[in-house]
Amino acid sequence: KEMNAPVPLTDILDAEIRLMKGIDFDLLVFSPYKTIVPIVEDLRTFLKSERGKGLVKWKEGEERQLEREDLRPVHDMAMKIVDDVIVSDIPLMYAPGEVGTAALVVANEDVCNNQRKGNDEDGGGVEGDKIESPEIDIVGYVRSRFEDTDESGVVVDTAAIDALVERVSRLAQLIRELREGKHGCGNYNADMNELKGVNKKLKKCRAWGSSDKKDKKKRKRKQAEE
Repeated sequence: KEMNAPVPLTDILDAEIRLMKGIDFDLLVFSPYKTIVPIVEDLRTFLKSERGKGLVKWKEGEERQLEREDLRPVHDMAMKIVDDVIVSDIPLMYAPGEVGTAALVVANEDVCNNQRKGNDEDGGGVEGDKIESPEIDIVGYVRSRFEDTDESGVVVDTAAIDALVERVSRLAQLIRELREGKHGCGNYNADMNELKGVNKKLKKCRAWGSSDKKDKKKRKRKQAEE
């Protein structure tokens, strides 16, 4: 009888909180989406500096100052890429900042490739077309941005920068492979029959409310039959 006795919701929540504290679980989860905006803002500022101008490559015959809207296509593409990353195994293996940086690397490649394809299809484009994003060396930005010293004057270890660049480059390759359905990404090549089977099993594992709903449905059926 004691085991079948209803447990107050407050007691369940208190027990869960104590359990999470015991396993050092943090409810505050940092999202890769939020890292893209500050990185793009810093990238825009850095690329206007003397050190950053060399990392920007405009299309042939064009040479101008970087404008605010030039990075919007890359920003929007990176957000779409994170949509795939977030339903894969990658967020469990890499920090949000690394995911955001690698997403920008792949996004810049995709935007430039799409622009080249568009120019080839329409014969090089016509005058008055929308502003095109330049080709940006994102990895070079990471290396140049933190070499020598950071903003607080603390010397940054070269080995640490090399390790970060290596991780970002490796992560960018993993992100490219998501379109092949690799690394647990559920947005590509997903077996819908398998997903439906998993969904049915999860419905049977509901901790609260499932039995009550079934009882209510049975009562309604009996009342309808009567």
